[in-house]
Amino acid sequence: MKIKIAERHSHAESSGALRAYVIEKTEALERFFDRIISVDVVLSAEKERQTADFHAHLTNKKVITAREESTDMYASVDKAVDRLRRQLVKFKDQLADVKVRGGGADDEGGEDAERKADKQIIRTETHFFKPMTSEEAALQLEAIEKGFLVFVDAETDEVAIIYHRRDGNYGLIEPRR
Repeated sequence: MKIKIAERHSHAESSGALRAYVIEKTEALERFFDRIISVDVVLSAEKERQTADFHAHLTNKKVITAREESTDMYASVDKAVDRLRRQLVKFKDQLADVKVRGGGADDEGGEDAERKADKQIIRTETHFFKPMTSEEAALQLEAIEKGFLVFVDAETDEVAIIYHRRDGNYGLIEPRR
């Protein structure tokens, strides 16, 4: 898990002890949810207002945030980490519920199915790429720093998907008619 800390203080100097404290508290979050990719922390101080702002980036592109403020930066960090921990545990429980419900159908599942059917597409991205080989697509995938890339294969003129595998190699999905 990567931890990035940005400090925005109007009058105080950067404290190594505070940074170590934030890192220690943030690393402890992995005990509650092990699929945290990175955590961005912004610590800001303006007069008596000490604010800790945490953004946890999870493996499935979900971002969980927690922001707390008090008169003491350590207290703000503690409150924000506690709020983040509760959200991570809640999200982990939701994932477990989905896995359990996904296995078998029960009579009460009708309401959940209706709720899921009401979900909307929130974000659409349109990309127009020139056709490329799978090697070029792998280079492009590294450049954009995402988990996968949809491209038009120059050899077959078909849409294909290249993605990062857990073993460090690439996977290629090609359609078959």
